[in-house]
Amino acid sequence: MALHRTSAYVASADRMQTVDLTTGKVVAVVRPRAEALGEDDDAIAPLVSADGSLVVTTFVTRQPGIGTQSPSMELEVVATTPETGKAAWSTSLKIPRAWAEGDSSTPEAQVVGFAGGNVIVTVNTGYNAVTAGIDIATHQVRWTAQNVRTRAVTAEAAVGVDILDRFGPDQLVGLDPATGKEKWRAERNAGDTTVESAGPSLVRVWGWAEDGGARFDRLLKSGTGKVQADVPEGLDNLSCPFDQAKTLVCTSQSLLVALDSTSGKELWRLEDGQADGRFAPKVTASWHGRIYGRASSTTAVALDARTGKDRPAGLDVAPVLVNEYQGLVLVDRQLLAYPTEG
Repeated sequence: MALHRTSAYVASADRMQTVDLTTGKVVAVVRPRAEALGEDDDAIAPLVSADGSLVVTTFVTRQPGIGTQSPSMELEVVATTPETGKAAWSTSLKIPRAWAEGDSSTPEAQVVGFAGGNVIVTVNTGYNAVTAGIDIATHQVRWTAQNVRTRAVTAEAAVGVDILDRFGPDQLVGLDPATGKEKWRAERNAGDTTVESAGPSLVRVWGWAEDGGARFDRLLKSGTGKVQADVPEGLDNLSCPFDQAKTLVCTSQSLLVALDSTSGKELWRLEDGQADGRFAPKVTASWHGRIYGRASSTTAVALDARTGKDRPAGLDVAPVLVNEYQGLVLVDRQLLAYPTEG
């Protein structure tokens, strides 16, 4: 799911729904032109452009065979107009037939970001990958990067891993989002390397180094690949989403750590069993300097993302998604919308 103003955009394997959160009604549904592949559990959230003019989602589809032509797969990228949910344009990319021959898994597709006048999308299986830049104005594929699985986009670069034609080990790579040309390439790393967005100019990467097998977990400058900071210890395998302001919020069941999204410096941490009696709540969302969560099954809490101090919650529910208009709350498998204040 993604939020924009008073609408939610809900992606499934075979459709995207636009929901008016003031009424709860589905105002539009877009579907791919061909048969969609994959399961709903595999769906990845749509992405809203920074200027709020487009919502873009992806579908992996099966194209029927014609005559002696065998069936094939395509990646369909669909852009809709926010709030109305009407399709604005769509573009398709052929998925190489060799992928099906070498990998039985259904490809996973994702809209990674907007930069350089393009929407950046990636599609991959366990052994294959391609990233593409689609011109927002002309809706044409401007560039493709074979074997690159991209996971973060900033104004400076599209950052991911080059799986080296399935023969690995992975190499971190940064591409110019306007042209797809390589801007930098890091040292080779053994095994899978994970890349995660870490704010407007940084990316987080972690994995195992090829030389000696030492584990690394770092924040890199997206435009150069240079190390900005090492991620503090104890955050192995924890996702650290950006709060869309200044903070990365890293959380697990018993740990909550906030990092500055510019320097990578640890700001504060909460963990169970602290001497002062405080503990880490179960975080449900973070947005614009505030962290939302639960202290118990019946108590919602809010924290200041920069200091870690408790703030007046002003609510008895913990949103899973929030913006300046609405907070979405999941209760007994039902999704409820609450208006936000301030």
